[in-house]
Amino acid sequence: MKQILLSLILLTSWSLNAQVTLSLSPDVIEMDVDPLQFETVAHSWLTNTSDETKTFRWFRIVESITTGWESAICDMNACYSTTVDSTDENTDVVLGPGDSTMIDVHVRPAGLEGDAHIKVRVMEVGNADNIIEGNYFFNQTSSSQDFNRVNLKLYPNPTRDYFQLTDYTDLDQVILYNLVGRELRRFNAFPGSKFAVTDLTRGMYLVRLVDNRRRVVKTLRLNKR
Repeated sequence: MKQILLSLILLTSWSLNAQVTLSLSPDVIEMDVDPLQFETVAHSWLTNTSDETKTFRWFRIVESITTGWESAICDMNACYSTTVDSTDENTDVVLGPGDSTMIDVHVRPAGLEGDAHIKVRVMEVGNADNIIEGNYFFNQTSSSQDFNRVNLKLYPNPTRDYFQLTDYTDLDQVILYNLVGRELRRFNAFPGSKFAVTDLTRGMYLVRLVDNRRRVVKTLRLNKR
């Protein structure tokens, strides 16, 4: 009986230690890339969901990228060189309970048509079981996206007054951001909706499309004239 109780205690302790106490939101992003723009940025937020201060290390994994394109990561500490594949003991991310940091993936197309799939794996330093991974698709789609999501587009683009979306029945919200990731406005999505942008200044914006399960379906670029 003592051996059984000891085994249960050890199993419980292991389960608690193996608990994932960080989140990455969103953890799947799709971005359209304009090769004439210097770079395209996919924005995510890493959050320490535990009640303790923890140190995290991220790793960039380039699954595929067009020759001539470059990628780079930005977090709360710095925007790193395109040659940096991970943080180290001097640059690791330290987050207090409930604190967050951006984990942004930048791709630079250098005027070339192409695509990329970048993964970012984040792990607690000293606890390899506390790990999470994000997937960033540039001019690509994840295998979980259906045909309608793949072909979801906004129009007119460029626009002066408003934009609309091609039909997608499960879409819930349309969220507009500037290029540094600040949310500007949020719309409820209904078939045939027109989303007003008349008062916005000229420039490029990001339009994030969220479905009924609060998943990011796709992120598109909008050119406001």
